Amino acid sequence: MCPCEEEEQTVDHLIFKCKKLLNQREEVIRQIKNTGGNWPATNETLINNYQNFFVKFVRSLELSDLK
Repeated sequence: MCPCEEEEQTVDHLIFKCKKLLNQREEVIRQIKNTGGNWPATNETLINNYQNFFVKFVRSLELSDLK
């Protein structure tokens, strides 16, 4: 179970749904939309088209909050 207590802690949950990551997610969404992209994006699109934004998202995470 994810620390947000909503569902299992999976990659998709962390990227797209976890309420503990809302602020970080909103930033990556803003960046993607500013370039004309759409949200939600597929995992493949995140890596292929928005790698820089996605890396910033991952680096912004406080992993201790996700234990």
